Amino acid sequence: MRKPKPEANTFLTHLSGLGLADERYEVRRYRSSGGGELRPLPAGEKGGRRSKRVTASRRAVREMRPARDELIVCTGLKVPESGLQLWGEHLVWGKMLCRR
Repeated sequence: MRKPKPEANTFLTHLSGLGLADERYEVRRYRSSGGGELRPLPAGEKGGRRSKRVTASRRAVREMRPARDELIVCTGLKVPESGLQLWGEHLVWGKMLCRR
């Protein structure tokens, strides 16, 4: 019996607005539950009263791969019209395409 891999073999990439026009991006991750709801994953380290936002460089964003049931949303910090979304294969094939 094969073990499932944590990364998705197939995933959907959706560029928004200006694409990857910024140097730094805010990264937000969501996980799909069994009922199809998207729940935010906890942000990076806790600092003070609020958790700090997770940022990544353009190069790191290009190399990101979502888990099978994960959605990753990257939004530009200086150019908010730029960014991308990465949808794992279960979200694309199991949830998005089956809804009517």
